[in-house]
Amino acid sequence: MSEHDEDVRLEDASLVSTGGLSPQDWSVLAREVMDRLGRERGWRGVELYLLSYDNLSLDYDVASKTFSSSSGGALTVSARVWLGEAVGTAIECVHDRATLEQVLLSAEEKARTGSTGAFPTTPSPGTPLPTDAWRGATDFSRAHLCAERMVKDVLPPGVVVQALVVKQECTGALSVRSDGFEAFRRTHQEVAFLRCETSRGAVVDAVPLSWEASKGKGDLEPIRARLADAVAALEGPAKQADRALPLVLRPLVAAPLVAGLTWLLRGDIATATPALVRAVGRKLFPSILTVEDDPLDPRGLQRRQLDDEGRPTRVLRLVDEGRLVGFLHSEETAARLGVEPGGRGLRDLVHPATPTALNFCVLPREDTLPADYTELVARVENFSTMPTPGIVSLIAGGWEVRDGRRVHRVEPLELELPVLETFRSLRGVGSDLAFFPSAEGCGTPTLVLPPPGG
Repeated sequence: MSEHDEDVRLEDASLVSTGGLSPQDWSVLAREVMDRLGRERGWRGVELYLLSYDNLSLDYDVASKTFSSSSGGALTVSARVWLGEAVGTAIECVHDRATLEQVLLSAEEKARTGSTGAFPTTPSPGTPLPTDAWRGATDFSRAHLCAERMVKDVLPPGVVVQALVVKQECTGALSVRSDGFEAFRRTHQEVAFLRCETSRGAVVDAVPLSWEASKGKGDLEPIRARLADAVAALEGPAKQADRALPLVLRPLVAAPLVAGLTWLLRGDIATATPALVRAVGRKLFPSILTVEDDPLDPRGLQRRQLDDEGRPTRVLRLVDEGRLVGFLHSEETAARLGVEPGGRGLRDLVHPATPTALNFCVLPREDTLPADYTELVARVENFSTMPTPGIVSLIAGGWEVRDGRRVHRVEPLELELPVLETFRSLRGVGSDLAFFPSAEGCGTPTLVLPPPGG
C-alpha cells in the first residue's frame, strides 16, 4: 500500500466513525438544528462543540519484548444554550440529527436552573471547514516501532523498566455558534512515557515523539541524557545532604515546581485569590524571573492559533523581570476580572473551556551557579506533586558539588515547596530550557534555590 493509499484509508476511517459526514456536513446539519430550535423556543444563543477523537495506548514489556494495547474513540458533542442571562450545558455521544436535538433540549433544561453566563463574543472569522477527514488515525505499527527505538536509544544500560507506554491521540474539533461563528481544528499528539526502577525509587520521564521517531530519526538525546544522569544519581553509595548548601534543581526536578506556577497563574485561581489580583503590576518576584506562554514556541509541545473559544492565541508574558503582569484566562475568568482574554480557554475533551497554558515556561538566563551546592538531578516518583493546593511535594536525589565538581551522591531529599514563596526566593536561572510532557507540558531551565535549612 502506498503512502497516498494509507492517507485515503485513514480519512475513510475518520468519516466512518463520524456517520459518514465531514466537518462541513456536520456544520450544515448543526446550524440547521440550532437555528430551528432557537427560533421555536426563544433561545438567546446556542453553541455546539463536536469532538471526534481516536486514542491508542501501547504498553511495551521490555523484559519479554511483548506488548498490550488499548484504543477507543467517539464523536461527542457539548451543547450550551442561553435562556435570558442563564446558560445550561449538556454532553452526549452524537450520531445523527436526533442526537443533536436531544443534547440541545437537555442543555435548555439545564439552563432553567443554570448559572448566569455571558454568550461568547466572536473575535475572529473562524477557519475553513474541511470536506474530507475529521482527523488522522492512530497507528499501532508506528507506536510499536517507537517503543522499540526507546529501548534501543534511550534506556541506560542495565536499568529495570517498570513501564514503557506510547500514547497517541488524534482529534478533530468543530465549533458552531448561533451568531455565525464556526471553526475547526485537527491535532495529533504522540508521547512516550518511561518509568525506570532504581534502588532508591522509580524515575519517570516522558518525551514527545516526532513523526520521524519510528524511522530512527528525531532527537531523543535529551531524554537519554536525563535518564542516564538520574539513574546514576540514585544508584551507589550516598551521604546525607548538607542542608546548609543552596539547591540547584535541574530541569527534570524543577518541572513540577514550574507546573505549580502554571496553576498559580490561572485565571480561575486568581479570581479566588484577591491578594494575588491586587499584586498585578507589582514586583512580586526577583528580577531574574520572567515567565511566558508562547503558543507557537518551536521548542514547546503545542501549536495553537485559536483557543477552543475561537479567540486568537498570542504570546502572554505573565511575569516580566519579577513584575506580575497577568494571568491565563478563558472568556469567563477574563470577564470576572474585567480584562481581555488572551486565547487560553481550552477544553478537556468536550467539557467547558478553562484557563490552560500552552507552552508555559520560565525564560532561560545564564546566571552563574554558586561554587558549592546540592545538585538535584533525579525526581523520585511520589503519589502527587501537589497534594495540597499551592504546595509542591518533591523527593529528589543528586550530588553534593564543591568548587563546581561533584564529590558524592546525596540521599534523596524530601521537599515541601510553597509555590509563591519558593519563586519569591529564587536565586538563579540557567540556560538549559527543556519542556516536559510529564509536567503538563511546561518548560524550565535549571533553577537555583536557597538552602532547605535544617
